[in-house]
Amino acid sequence: MILAGQDMRHITIKLMRDDLPRASLVMAELEAFAPDQRPLLETELPEIPGEDFRSRIRRAWGHLDRLVTLIGELPPQDTETPVLVLQTEQLIEIDQWLANAWKQCVPCDEELHRIDEDFRELDQLKKSLEEFADLDVNLSWLQGEHEHLDMRIGSVPVENIPRLREVLALSNHLILNVAGDGDTRRILIAGRREDAAILDSVLQAAAFKPVNIPASFDQHPDRVRDELARRRQILEQRSSELHGMMTNWRSSNYRQLLRARQLLEAAEPYSNVRGAARSRGVLAVLQGWVPASRLGEVEAKLQKSLRLPFVLESREPRSDERHLVPVPVRERGLLKPFSKLVEQYGVPRFGEFDPTILFAVTFVGMFGMMFGDIGHGAIIVLTGLVLRRKIRSFTYLFVLAGASSMLFGWLYGSIFGYEHWIEPLWLAPMSDPIYMLTVALGWGVTFLTVGSGLAITNRLFSGDLAGALFAAGGLFSLIFYMALLGGLVNLVQGGGFPLVATVMIVITLILLISYQWLSSDMPYGERVFTTVIETFEIVNGYISSSLSFLRVAAFSLNHVALALAVFTLANTMGTIGYWITLVIGNIFIIVLEGLIVAIQTLRLEYYEGFSRYFYGDGTPFRPLRVGRSQNSTIN
Repeated sequence: MILAGQDMRHITIKLMRDDLPRASLVMAELEAFAPDQRPLLETELPEIPGEDFRSRIRRAWGHLDRLVTLIGELPPQDTETPVLVLQTEQLIEIDQWLANAWKQCVPCDEELHRIDEDFRELDQLKKSLEEFADLDVNLSWLQGEHEHLDMRIGSVPVENIPRLREVLALSNHLILNVAGDGDTRRILIAGRREDAAILDSVLQAAAFKPVNIPASFDQHPDRVRDELARRRQILEQRSSELHGMMTNWRSSNYRQLLRARQLLEAAEPYSNVRGAARSRGVLAVLQGWVPASRLGEVEAKLQKSLRLPFVLESREPRSDERHLVPVPVRERGLLKPFSKLVEQYGVPRFGEFDPTILFAVTFVGMFGMMFGDIGHGAIIVLTGLVLRRKIRSFTYLFVLAGASSMLFGWLYGSIFGYEHWIEPLWLAPMSDPIYMLTVALGWGVTFLTVGSGLAITNRLFSGDLAGALFAAGGLFSLIFYMALLGGLVNLVQGGGFPLVATVMIVITLILLISYQWLSSDMPYGERVFTTVIETFEIVNGYISSSLSFLRVAAFSLNHVALALAVFTLANTMGTIGYWITLVIGNIFIIVLEGLIVAIQTLRLEYYEGFSRYFYGDGTPFRPLRVGRSQNSTIN
């Protein structure tokens, strides 16, 4: 059995407080230590060291981040450069230098922000000017009110323009300009000021929408355009000057910036241990989780690096903290995409069965059984290979699922829906649907039985004896399921319902009901109700889950039915139409049905499998690392 994180150990390093930063850095370099933030030693060691240190680190990073945003990214850290332990005096010096450096650059940063805002304003004005580019008129004339002249500019639906032109002529107004394309046109209207009220009602009826002219557009459009271009040129020149100043500043301070980043990254491990480090006076401890296989390496590295004496103690995880033990996530080769899908449901607890291999085998098997076709499977394989750079590790999933589809297609004798090109190695699904449903039901029974066995094992490992015996998926519910199933099979075969099966069903029901009754502390009436409901859910869960696996056969039959529908439609076409219909129909089957089958397979895995035996509430192993990122998992 593959158990998650079965080699993890809890360690406690007792050391002098002055060596805490160095010890944290050593652990980060090894990438084998996940801090344990629980206050296990709070009574003996009430202090959490390094609060001022962390505060200065955050402030220094803030200054450096703002500088990098302004002057550009710094090159990656040279892996051969030795990592230095950041002392408090150095941190104070770096913090002050970065603060002063930012003060020097603030005026330039603020001016660049203002220039960016001016650029955005110019872009907006240029876009607005396009509305008036074809007007041969001083735009200031179209702004405000005039003593005798009423001028309007706006847009109107193109179908309303002829009628609007006639009505405006009757009210002593003229359309001086029509421009634009599409469903609306931009128009310029002029008339007498005293007829403004009449014009308002006419324009409203024509769905006229006025266009506002910016106050800065007080000249001919060509001159406004030239003015905008002149302003842009001035801004570009000033922006270039400021960026040149920043480039010179970067060159002058380049080494100091790299040194500041190097020391801040080296200080991150000590900053990130937080509550995992505790102290009192000159004494301190550092606690966390380490793979057992690396304990010797950790102790040897500490002995080589620490200047003062220390003691390293380790122990196996206790049963009450199994769900807190970080579990290394192993993503290797073909299993990598399946591991990611398992993570979407949850992370295995420490010591819990890791379902990745079982998930991969059953997922691929059920997909192939539901989507069995040599041609369609080959297309899925080729698709995965063609898109391998985009889908990366999921290429393996495409290849394995497609290969399974091809295997079952061979068993079914199906190539792109044709079932007469080759003889099936097993049988064509439509030739015996009842047998296919029986096979699917048998698969479901096996799947559920294995899942219940894993659930019992996981609960026993977790110390949950009552859950292993009486809960859903526990031993007694599994015995009930096996007895009921065996009795029904014997009954269908004409042998009647065996007495042994009846006795087992009665005994397990009594045990399940008794447990539900005794474990409830509700009033009598509510206890009766909840006992009946919960027992019914346990019993019904097996029955409904078993029937749920009938969809495995149903989709294999559906796959054949869709192919028959495509052939039937193609046969009504001519020669060219026949082949076009076949191609489009097969694409439809591969894309739509393939996606549905994948979703249904995933549903069976999650809801009929994982929900039965997989806790999924484990903690991923995120070790200390040199640098700022603490989100990666160890492989």
